[in-house]
Amino acid sequence: MKTTLNQLAVLFALLTVTQACRIRITPLPPPNDPPSTQTTCQAPPIEQNIIGTWRFESNRSPPGTTRTGTVTFTAQNHIIDPDSLFENRIELGKIVDKIYSTDETNSSGFGGYTGKVFRVDLMLSTTRAGVIWPCYVASNECNKIVIYQLGSYNHSPKYGFTLTR
Repeated sequence: MKTTLNQLAVLFALLTVTQACRIRITPLPPPNDPPSTQTTCQAPPIEQNIIGTWRFESNRSPPGTTRTGTVTFTAQNHIIDPDSLFENRIELGKIVDKIYSTDETNSSGFGGYTGKVFRVDLMLSTTRAGVIWPCYVASNECNKIVIYQLGSYNHSPKYGFTLTR
């Protein structure tokens, strides 16, 4: 009798294991791709995007050379230029104030360009006169702005500067 009980216990264990193995196991689906860490950025208008400190690379002068440094454009339209992106002295005297403007339109078609002008005014110390440097914005991206001199609009090479954050 004991043998019969042992045999029944073994048979019951085998049936249980067999039934357990018949359970269908479905694999988990692969995880979704994680969200991209790259975010798209819609650049604000140049009047807003230019504000702040930028690294610059300039091919303005002398021809064939590149200068680099940092420059800051303030919300009050002043330029803080420790690395001299724009001249600090011209033949007429020392530059004491550097300001910029983005609200003019070149309606005369100077150089073939008829659009919004990015203008830099370099003000002299002896008079409130100065030098006006008209430019145009070739590219306005969130972390990169390309600005060229208006006189090089239809010419090659283009003289200007690239700003990057």
